[in-house]
Amino acid sequence: METQEYFLGCNYIIDLVGGKWKPSIICSLGLGDKRFGELRQYFKRLYGVAPAEKVLSEQLHQLINHKLVKRTSYNVMPLKVIYSLTDEGRNLKVLLIQMTQFAESMQDDSVHFKYGSDAMLGLVDLNTPKESSD
Repeated sequence: METQEYFLGCNYIIDLVGGKWKPSIICSLGLGDKRFGELRQYFKRLYGVAPAEKVLSEQLHQLINHKLVKRTSYNVMPLKVIYSLTDEGRNLKVLLIQMTQFAESMQDDSVHFKYGSDAMLGLVDLNTPKESSD
């Protein structure tokens, strides 16, 4: 594997979580282990749209390669695969929550977050539509 050089460690972390679905994958798995289809259903409920299977698969594999997500395959028919966070993934989720809380502290009328850190902590029922603040 070729060594990549970064100016700062935070640049590496930003690179790790870069991608539309990666922070959401990490936070979703931080609330509980999930199968592939369960992840897609979770995002459909959360965002009203699910990632394409290819995109979700690619981003999951990137997180697995960086040892943030673990893929466990069970030898049963039909095949059962469960995705979960590793210890590093759980630590990264804490950082993502802190980043979200920081963003919330800076939030003004020019930016809107559909869900905040409370949702990342599992404190919001994501099956209930969020009230608009308009």
